[in-house]
Amino acid sequence: MSEQPSGPPTGPPTGPTRLPPRGPMFMRDEYQNLIDEFTKDVKAELKNEVESLILVGSVVTKEHIAGESDCDFLIVLKDKAGGDNLEKTMENISKVVAHYLEDPLYSSLLDVEVLTSGEVPKDGETTDYPWTRVLVAQMGKSLIGKNPFEKIKIKDEDIKTSAKEMAAMFLKQMVEIPKLTEEEADDYEKLYLTVDAVLGCGCAYLYYNEEKEFYRSSAIILFEDKYKGKINIEPIQISHRLRLASKSVNTDKFAQKALKFCKEVVKQLT
Repeated sequence: MSEQPSGPPTGPPTGPTRLPPRGPMFMRDEYQNLIDEFTKDVKAELKNEVESLILVGSVVTKEHIAGESDCDFLIVLKDKAGGDNLEKTMENISKVVAHYLEDPLYSSLLDVEVLTSGEVPKDGETTDYPWTRVLVAQMGKSLIGKNPFEKIKIKDEDIKTSAKEMAAMFLKQMVEIPKLTEEEADDYEKLYLTVDAVLGCGCAYLYYNEEKEFYRSSAIILFEDKYKGKINIEPIQISHRLRLASKSVNTDKFAQKALKFCKEVVKQLT
């Protein structure tokens, strides 16, 4: 199972919950600065543990939404860094990550996923790692080492299965949002989670329909060009405008529309 390091290391790597970014506060240069600095630190501090460091997501192709999109890194560990050494390895990674999570310039941008070498899917073998995420990793940019995902062969039926699971997961998230107390999430955070669920289900829908080269930030283009008559794309349009921090977005009954959209996606995919 992949690991998510966060916060200062105190035993097993844990830390404070990452709050969602609150609007386009940063210029694109902040992303490049983060990429350069994080890569340098991984090379210097984690050279014995890290086989590959891959930049993934919309930042790779500059399609990200400044201040809103995450800057996503995928770390693949060397064989010797896993197994009995995994806990110590994760503590070392968390020391590096903590530096950025404590910096207000980067804390809401950085997202790091860690895989052991054995968790990287192999041709002809089953895997617990979602095939939709393999697609994203294949489009990634190697910052250290080689990208082990580049030459993996992905079957269409595996993508469809993974897309169904992805849609079901985000529908579950959508259903749970109204149950959150004020202590667990304020109105802004609930709206953030709603947008996240809509875009997650939307991406699952596109993957199922054999769309491969897109990101959350660019999914709106595919929906408006190809899928207007197949599903109500209004929740996708609203979500996209909210991510752009548009001041003219009508969010009246958005939660109900979002839930209906997610249910329709799951229905069409089953």
